[in-house]
Amino acid sequence: MTRASQDLRPALAGEVALTQRLVQAFSPSGRERPAAEVLLGAFRELGFDEAFLDGAGNAVGVLRCGPAGGAGKTVMLNGHLDTVPLGDEAKWPYPPLSGEVVGEGEAARLWGRGACDMKAALACMAYAARDVADEVRGTILVTGAVQEEVGGLGARFLGETQRADVVILGEPSKLKLMLGHRGRVEVEVSLPGRIAHAARGELGDNALYKAGALLSRLRDLKLPTGGPLGGSSLTPTSLVSHPLNGKNVVPGRAVVTIDYRNLPEDPPEAVLARLQALEPEAELAVPLEEAVSESGAVRYTFPRIVPPYLAPKDHPQVARAREVLRATLAAEGYPFAEDGWWFGTDAPHLARCAEGAGGVVIGFGPGEEELAHTTQESVPLAHLRVARRGYAALLRAFLAEGA
Repeated sequence: MTRASQDLRPALAGEVALTQRLVQAFSPSGRERPAAEVLLGAFRELGFDEAFLDGAGNAVGVLRCGPAGGAGKTVMLNGHLDTVPLGDEAKWPYPPLSGEVVGEGEAARLWGRGACDMKAALACMAYAARDVADEVRGTILVTGAVQEEVGGLGARFLGETQRADVVILGEPSKLKLMLGHRGRVEVEVSLPGRIAHAARGELGDNALYKAGALLSRLRDLKLPTGGPLGGSSLTPTSLVSHPLNGKNVVPGRAVVTIDYRNLPEDPPEAVLARLQALEPEAELAVPLEEAVSESGAVRYTFPRIVPPYLAPKDHPQVARAREVLRATLAAEGYPFAEDGWWFGTDAPHLARCAEGAGGVVIGFGPGEEELAHTTQESVPLAHLRVARRGYAALLRAFLAEGA
């Protein structure tokens, strides 16, 4: 019997069971404690040296490997515990908090909110760390971060409090090596007008007409392109007129919200200047956001900007990861591919953990990213097998003696 025709569930009982428990632990952003406790319990069952909640509510597991009790390099494996809302439960083919496994062999999938985004990766990371604990020397950190979906509070705190030589981020990647992603700048463009009674519209200056003209110019705006991340892009996502309830009033102000995805060479200052040039009389603002930990102990206020991140293709850690994953995937019958995520991640915040050591953040995870946030969210069990082995291979490579 070939591996492809075998039922994968017995061999993967550990990762599957842990993924199921994590999916069953409802953990929307800001209320991740149930999932954190599940992950901490797994760390303890697997023999981690430490398992604790940090000040932000992140679940942290520590394995100190080798005769010197963890002396040497440190590798962080990271995923986030929080999920987006469940959505319309009637549209799910299987209950979103069930973790139900459907199908046999390579077609088997585990369903539920957070399955691919990204509780399966955390389960694989925990088991991979245990797999190599007796073979390597150094320290392995497995971190389950909070509030990734709403500003990255957990990863911001990890960037301030943890240090590593390299960070492996498990966002879904279809088992591709990921080197980064574009950033995000949220911009509110406020267009002035003059209020008048709608029955005498000619006495006013309708801000909605200015908004319409701006939207046309935005559609035709040429943006920077090139490089491994493709190009910058923008999407108008909201149009609000003021006064809000003035159904018989000429709007005196209209606010267009723009979701702008920027390349590393297209910084926020350039983004704002480009948009301002389209409408010189408009007022531009990047809204502020406040993130507070579940306990209230950690609080951040920051503009709604996610920096882009791109690990250099020729960085030694990237080259080593490329070599290791190419071999691991080939052994499992999967092609190797290298890419960037089309969405934002915690990578820019986690990069602070490794910057002192000259390290980078690299991505590798089970699951298809296009299923995240949808009522079709699920993850192939075959990906769990390969992800666990891939994480183990990366740990061996980065924590080998002399690495």
